[in-house]
Amino acid sequence: MDSRRKSKNLTLTKSEYEIFCLIKAGMLGSCTHLMNEKERDELVKTGGVKGEKFPYALTFSSVKSDQIFQQVQIGQVLDLYCEKKLVGQIKVESKFKNDKSLNNIFSSNTCSLEGLGEICIGGEFELFESKIEQSKQEFLHLKKTLNARSITAIVSSFDPLHRGHERIFRWTIDKADLVVVFLIESYEENGFDFELKHKFVQSFIQQYIPKERVFVFPLKDIAIFHAHLNPKLEGIIAKSLNCTKIVVGQNHTGLGMFFDNNIPKTMLDEFAKDYGIEVVVLPEFVFCEKCKVAVSIKSCPHGSHHHIKFNSASLKSLLRLGIIPPPVFMRREISFIILAHLFPNRFKHMQKLYNDLFATQGIIEERKDEEFYAQLLKLYQITYMV
Repeated sequence: MDSRRKSKNLTLTKSEYEIFCLIKAGMLGSCTHLMNEKERDELVKTGGVKGEKFPYALTFSSVKSDQIFQQVQIGQVLDLYCEKKLVGQIKVESKFKNDKSLNNIFSSNTCSLEGLGEICIGGEFELFESKIEQSKQEFLHLKKTLNARSITAIVSSFDPLHRGHERIFRWTIDKADLVVVFLIESYEENGFDFELKHKFVQSFIQQYIPKERVFVFPLKDIAIFHAHLNPKLEGIIAKSLNCTKIVVGQNHTGLGMFFDNNIPKTMLDEFAKDYGIEVVVLPEFVFCEKCKVAVSIKSCPHGSHHHIKFNSASLKSLLRLGIIPPPVFMRREISFIILAHLFPNRFKHMQKLYNDLFATQGIIEERKDEEFYAQLLKLYQITYMV
């Protein structure tokens, strides 16, 4: 990207940089540049640009960058830095006043005016590397290999992955050639680390479902999805990969379910028509004491007083206290991975503990924390009879 004027530096946060990656990869629509003032105003007036709808304007502004934007000239190139590393460049093709009453894609979850800059810039940009683009190409390769036509998307933080999620996985994979799982950041303050979630989601997929038909698309360090405030964003990234369906739960934050002539409707219905994607709203899954299995509240004939809910906050509380949740809530293997991460080197002289407490069949091997939890849980389940 050439310019006759000397370039300046623009420092991006990790989240801002990843949003740049989403835009450039076409994951938020066909617009792969920062919008100019005319495009923003058209979006505000019509809900879209050149006939294509966008949930937010793809414009950029920030308080920390205002001084740079005031000095930069049209046609000048800004070097993009993230975490002190040169990650790309943008050619400034327009500058205009930021309308703080409108949320852009970089401030979609912001309620306060603090942090919003006075000036927006628009223009084409290039990025020197992008994990988002890399994941997209890997997905497209898998799609081509499988010749997948029916593709279903799931967007979730899996914080943590419980039996209710398993039902969603199995229901979805039964009805699709390929399932793409968009793994997003946790919203709650006590949410689990992204890398930990990625590890146990991949572990579950590898062991318990057809792994060749599931693709995990990580959306790390991106805050715009983690509160589920605008499900249209989730629909757009699904459609960008040509998914034919997107599955959401009826308790999805921001879904806005209502009934029209006893027919359930959501704010995604209009989106589904515009983008040609089917939206499937699944009922809540619970464990029924009578049925002795995980069921949907829609299919179970027993009352709610027999239902045990998969409460993510409570499961996280147990795990953070070092307690293994009952397997009826989540798989033991998932619990072991989480506990080993939360409490590294928890047990002093663990090898001796292992050899003293558990049957080793005469073989002495170095054991991992996950194995210790697995054997301990087995002992809890043994009933001793004299």
